[in-house]
Amino acid sequence: MSAVINISRSMLGIRQRILQTTLWATAALVSIAYIPSVILAYQLEIWSLLIIDNIAWIAVIMLAMAKRLPYHLRAGLFLVLWSAVGVFLLWILGPVGAGTEWLLTVPMLSALFFGYRGAFVGIAFAVLIVLVYAALLVLARSPNPMYGDLVYTLESWFGVSGTMLFLCILGSLTTARLLGSLESTMIELESSRQRIAESLKEREQLQEQLLHSQKLSALGTMASGIAHDFNNLLQPILMASEEARELASPDSTQRQHINNAITSAERAAQLVKRILSFSQQNDANASSTPITPVLHETAALLRSSMPANISIRETLNAPDVCVLATPDMLHQIFMNLGTNGCLAMKPQGGLLEFRLDLLGSGDQVLLTVSDTGTGIDPAIRHRIFEPFFTTRETGDGTGLGLAIVHKLVTQLGGSIRMSSTPQQGTEFSLKFRTVSPPTDAAGSLTGITPSVSPTAAYRVMVVDDEELVRATIRMTLQREDIQVIEFNSPADALQHFETNPGDRIDLLMTDQAMPGMTGVELATRVRATRPSLPVLLISGNLNESERNAIQALKPSVTLDKPFSRKLLLAAVDAIRRT
Repeated sequence: MSAVINISRSMLGIRQRILQTTLWATAALVSIAYIPSVILAYQLEIWSLLIIDNIAWIAVIMLAMAKRLPYHLRAGLFLVLWSAVGVFLLWILGPVGAGTEWLLTVPMLSALFFGYRGAFVGIAFAVLIVLVYAALLVLARSPNPMYGDLVYTLESWFGVSGTMLFLCILGSLTTARLLGSLESTMIELESSRQRIAESLKEREQLQEQLLHSQKLSALGTMASGIAHDFNNLLQPILMASEEARELASPDSTQRQHINNAITSAERAAQLVKRILSFSQQNDANASSTPITPVLHETAALLRSSMPANISIRETLNAPDVCVLATPDMLHQIFMNLGTNGCLAMKPQGGLLEFRLDLLGSGDQVLLTVSDTGTGIDPAIRHRIFEPFFTTRETGDGTGLGLAIVHKLVTQLGGSIRMSSTPQQGTEFSLKFRTVSPPTDAAGSLTGITPSVSPTAAYRVMVVDDEELVRATIRMTLQREDIQVIEFNSPADALQHFETNPGDRIDLLMTDQAMPGMTGVELATRVRATRPSLPVLLISGNLNESERNAIQALKPSVTLDKPFSRKLLLAAVDAIRRT
């Protein structure tokens, strides 16, 4: 549509230039016909012809100079003037005069200035003149009674007029067709130009997305490399600090320092998990998940942590919709977007809204997260999904929130768009494909709390290549009267099972990433001889195939590093009760 509008404007400009050229050419070249006409009129004493010729010449010059008049008005006046001269010449001189030649060009000029509509109007005008003049001949009257009887017969007139009409129609339609073809060609060229421009813009966007994906891939590679070692460092810090806190006096300065250490370790653990979200596909356990419960939970958490001057509203026009995801993935998306929106409204307050709507036939759901905050500066909008890019003060944000949202949404096959107005707010629009509701609810360890300490008869084998990790796990379990046998390599643990078939082991607790053999491989080989032995796999970075493999070894539980003392005991207790 825009191409047609642009071409229409261009064609109007072309016609304006044609009109202007025609006017000045007429004013300059009319002398070729003007001088003989004046001489003839003077000799025949046709004073009206002298007057008309001079008026027409002056009128053409005035139209050529009147550039500020609208195009259609100038072109129309010129055609009226041209037609009037032709009719006048035909009136006073008859068919032998120059009137027929002037009238012949009227349809062609009309087509040149107004296209097909002008051509048809000009042809109709020429036909009307032919018929009127023929009627005068039939009545045997002179078009100008001042000059006596005409010697021109009706048959001669039809011969001349037939040729004139043929040339009028041929010339005007050819001219209109030529201009129409020119306009169509210009429209096609403009459309092609716009398509090329859109393709170039799309290519630039794809290049930006590719660059963004490459950044995420590089970050993921780095994260995978350091996650295991970093989690192994955090694990003993966290659990040993919790053990020390249990032994410290409730109101002592020592306990306060330990609390600070635990808080820092937990924050570091969360940071590692956020970085790890770039290094693997998180949809390993993706299934049909209702959006509404996760939204309710996110809104409740935000209300409890944000100032009272920030209102949080949920508009759920599709409360039962489900998407293929995990609750944790949806929670990360909603929480990151909600947190950013709330922070944008500090300290003045405002409204954060989560809105769910079905699209089309219901095969897509639109999630809109909007705030009334300060908006996003247009100069940095192209960078908001970059990892570690943040506008907050140092120490107040990692710059991973929106990057994680972008990765998760893309990973789930969805799309995300952002619109923002400075000082009015920001809106994120997320689209996902809907799926059928789940047929049954899957159980999980969520909400499990440690029961009374297991009896001393419970025996756990701990396999981990990090001595500090094994030591903290051993001390934590022994404090709960659990017997512990530990190995620093999976090969030694496997050899123990093979050489001591009668040794009772109630639980195999193994790290995943170890030299020579992974935890999943160790558990699989042990299960060959002890098929009912429960397995607790601990890791900080499981991929999809590893999760599927450990889930197949039921009964089994996974525990992500770094974990707290409470989570460890809850997992052991849950397995013990299965």
